[in-house]
Amino acid sequence: MAVSPDTAQSLIKELYLIGRAIRITLLHPEEGQLLPGGVGVLGTLETRGPCRQVDLAVDLCISASALSRHVTELVGAGYISRHADPSDGRATLIQVTDAGRDLLGRVRASRARGLQTVLADWSEDDAELACESVRKLRNSLAAHAQRAATTEPQPVSTESQGVDV
Repeated sequence: MAVSPDTAQSLIKELYLIGRAIRITLLHPEEGQLLPGGVGVLGTLETRGPCRQVDLAVDLCISASALSRHVTELVGAGYISRHADPSDGRATLIQVTDAGRDLLGRVRASRARGLQTVLADWSEDDAELACESVRKLRNSLAAHAQRAATTEPQPVSTESQGVDV
């Protein structure tokens, strides 16, 4: 193994702590009105485009019931709409509304401004190096998950992972 167990454990701890720090430091006021992870659901749906809830749940690695709670809330707030699937009248498609896209724009801009403030003493090169390291880690994790998914069934979490966009 190229990475020692101690280093792997330290990295896991740092990733956990950075996730908490990001949520605390960069939280946009409107996010607090949604279930944790709601903006992540909205952002993933925006990227994916109109789809069935079951497909979005798979993309997010959450249970259908956890996603259902998010969708119900986001529909109620006007950020997602439901429509009959033209290819299957028994099914429903969900998609981001203009209000949802506006919310995502505000949240993304607020988070970017917040992170710029936090990184005020960083150089552009430092920030780009951090971005590349995080991207490399994400790609390694995704590749591993993809390999595992083709060889064994993966359990689905029952709660949102709180992925933010």
